[in-house]
Amino acid sequence: MLLVLVIAGCETTPTISEVTDVEELLRLAEAGAWSTVASAHIQCDDRTERCAKAHATKGDACLRLAIQQPLAQTSQNTSVRRLLDCAEDSYLKALQIQPDPNVSSRVSYHGGLLLTLSERRNRLTDLTRAEALRRENEKLLTAAQTARRETPDSALGFLYGASAHVFRAASKPRGELRCPDLRRADDLLERSPPPPRELSSEEERIRSLTKVQLRSNGCNARR
Repeated sequence: MLLVLVIAGCETTPTISEVTDVEELLRLAEAGAWSTVASAHIQCDDRTERCAKAHATKGDACLRLAIQQPLAQTSQNTSVRRLLDCAEDSYLKALQIQPDPNVSSRVSYHGGLLLTLSERRNRLTDLTRAEALRRENEKLLTAAQTARRETPDSALGFLYGASAHVFRAASKPRGELRCPDLRRADDLLERSPPPPRELSSEEERIRSLTKVQLRSNGCNARR
């Protein structure tokens, strides 16, 4: 367990060089020291809930800092990109080393990863190459599939999966070429468990958008 104090000028700024003390990391997070947590170098790779929680906490800090950046700061911005990379890598690490596939914390780890990938995609601008947009959306689609498989009682994989399908449909010419993805989005929303309260309005937005797009593109809501 090592909490290192780095001397910066006349001030003593706490930063974490090596972390195996999850409780200390959580204390810093609860205190709102997000920059300190985000810069933590976590030397904990054991397949334990303790280590997984440490990496996920770092992911939470990086994602929180990324979301706080102005929307004008796209994911091409160096600081935003590094924060989103940090969050993605941290959540993936947490999922990798979490030893129990049935533990409830996996829902939050998947949720953090999905929000990270969605944030990255949504921050891409119209000037971004279509291939880059497609690639980021496909990453979200794949992560949503994994979340549905591993945490089927959570709405997150269904909701983010529907969002990714609607996004992919919009990249195609109007008409029947959009229908397979729109139908898939509609199916996911119909099969989804109830979303968390904080995502209920987003679920309604995507559901409404999907219905409108099904009608306007001449698709049937059901196969």
